[in-house]
Amino acid sequence: MANDLKPAASRFMIREAKKEDVSSMSDVFFHSFNAPFWQYFIPPTPEKRKWWDDSWLMGIENPTDRSFVVEDTERGNKIVAFSRWMIPQLDGNLERKWAAMAEDEWDMDIADCFFGAVLEMLGVHEDYQKHGIGGRLIRWGTRQADMDGLETYLDGSEVGQPYYKSRHAFGSEKDIDIPDRPEYGSFSYRSMIRLPQKPTAGA
Repeated sequence: MANDLKPAASRFMIREAKKEDVSSMSDVFFHSFNAPFWQYFIPPTPEKRKWWDDSWLMGIENPTDRSFVVEDTERGNKIVAFSRWMIPQLDGNLERKWAAMAEDEWDMDIADCFFGAVLEMLGVHEDYQKHGIGGRLIRWGTRQADMDGLETYLDGSEVGQPYYKSRHAFGSEKDIDIPDRPEYGSFSYRSMIRLPQKPTAGA
């Protein structure tokens, strides 16, 4: 499928992630997911960074996952975005792998809610948002799903849900019950589903 990848713009190029990209992918995560909830749940500590590095590597090596990065070709091919998709296998395997979580280092009530539901992960560095990069990464996954007649799932924040609905034909399904905490108050996430669409000319 690599030949299907196209530039998000002349400056931004999408390619499949490699093992040597994991540290940069973690950098992008901490510069994308930086709301108070994320600062509490996965702060940019050495332990959490290592967890992400290990998880990205597992995803790159796992046949049920497809991971991509976006490079800024005008800044030395700096990695500025990533996406990780779970792809159904012909044998029905849907195994998704994450690095082990030490219970004394994580809020496991939140981890059980969040990582029990997430089927896809996408992040764009805060300095590169609103350039259409995230939309290009989403369209890769939904285009593959349309060709295979598959539904697509993601979990959207309260801010992101209107975008996923209006631009990518996702509909809301159910709230993900994330516990409130004094450190961030309340945090809203909602499971969303996109039914396979009939491909349009030029898509």
